[in-house]
Amino acid sequence: MKVILSCSLCLVLSVVAVASSDPTKPDIAKAVPVSTADSGLVAAQVGSKFKLGLIKNVQGQHMALINGQSVKQGDEIDGYKVLSINRQQVVLQQANERLTLSLFKAMKTQ
Repeated sequence: MKVILSCSLCLVLSVVAVASSDPTKPDIAKAVPVSTADSGLVAAQVGSKFKLGLIKNVQGQHMALINGQSVKQGDEIDGYKVLSINRQQVVLQQANERLTLSLFKAMKTQ
C-alpha cells in the first residue's frame, strides 16, 4: 500500500512540474539594433521597453502583439513605425534607428 501511495505521489509531482514549464511558450523578445551608430546601452534601454508576445497570420496579413497592443505593418507604437512583420520577427523604426524584435533566441549550430 505504501509503495502504491509513493508511486502515485511521485507521478502527481512530476505532472505538476511538467505543467508549470510550458516548452511552447516563446522566450521574452529582445530588441536587436540594426544600426551600428547606436551605443549598446541605449539599444538595451530601448529594447527593454518592447515585449513581443506573439505573431499571427490573419487573412494573409501578419499581425503582432507588442506590449499587449495588436499591431500590423504601417502602425505606430511608442513613436516607432512597424516596418515589417514575418513569422519570427518584427522590425520597428524611429528616425535612423531600427529595432528587430524576435520571438525566439538565436541558436548556434555546428
